[in-house]
Amino acid sequence: MTTKTFPTPIDLPMLPQYFRLTSLQSTTNHAGMTSHVATLFHEKSSLKVQWNSPSLPATLGVGSIVSPRWFSDCESRDGALRIARLAPLQRPDPQIALFDLVPPGWFAERVWIARAAALLAELPPSYRHLFNAVLWDGQRFRQFCKSPSSLNHHHSGDGDNLRHTVETVEFVRQWCHSHAFVHKDLAMLTALLHDVGKAMEYAVRRDGSWGLSDRGRLIGHKVTAIEWVAAALAKWEIRLPDMHAEVLLHNLSAAPHAPRHLGLRDPQTLEAFVVSLADRASGTTELIERCMPRKAGWGTYHTQLGFSPYRPAAQIDSFIS
Repeated sequence: MTTKTFPTPIDLPMLPQYFRLTSLQSTTNHAGMTSHVATLFHEKSSLKVQWNSPSLPATLGVGSIVSPRWFSDCESRDGALRIARLAPLQRPDPQIALFDLVPPGWFAERVWIARAAALLAELPPSYRHLFNAVLWDGQRFRQFCKSPSSLNHHHSGDGDNLRHTVETVEFVRQWCHSHAFVHKDLAMLTALLHDVGKAMEYAVRRDGSWGLSDRGRLIGHKVTAIEWVAAALAKWEIRLPDMHAEVLLHNLSAAPHAPRHLGLRDPQTLEAFVVSLADRASGTTELIERCMPRKAGWGTYHTQLGFSPYRPAAQIDSFIS
């Protein structure tokens, strides 16, 4: 699948073709003409645009991915570029880099966005197509970027689900570079999607803290991830290499040491095993770092760790002969 290109203004040839719609306002004057003003975000450029139309497409909403349709000239009115219309993109496209369309209001630390974008860009088109299809919905992707990865354990702050995901994929990538017999692309895709269900696992409570959503209480993030992946594969007819879809679903659902009566499977692939190790490494490292004392000695006890981390004394140059 290839991205269809549309003309851009002659005086703005480097302008991106696709943006995240971050705000939209419509006003109707006394003559009955309706004007729309929108702000658009791309990592390379943010725009304010204006156009006139009696109505808007039902699928055009804040958070959606859109493409401006330009006039041949680029006229500016009250700080907004005049366009013919704003078209929402309804079909997931593997050529669109989703992490280029993450507004700062979704996630402020851009170094993490750049790391995530670089990891996703390494994957083949069919894998990127699946990732984009799972997170094409703006609300879902926003929650994926903003939510924690747990409530009281590792990565429990705002945006920590994305941080944990990036760390896990980077652990997997590094491990695969030393073990060529692992299917690196499949392992990285598994790691990218392993906590995608946490986009809807949690919800902000009245006091501003995070708590389990109804979906989180009833279903859980593992089943949610499998549901979304299976639905994306079927709805958009995404074709992965032979057996890769089955292996991906296994990797996402495998649970080491789960009781047999639950019907879950221990990891049967090396990729599932590697992602499980990386997932735990990221979580444990974050907890230890959080509980580690600033100076030498014992840190803070955490129930998830089961111990207080100890920091040895820093080496002092004068002790070295």
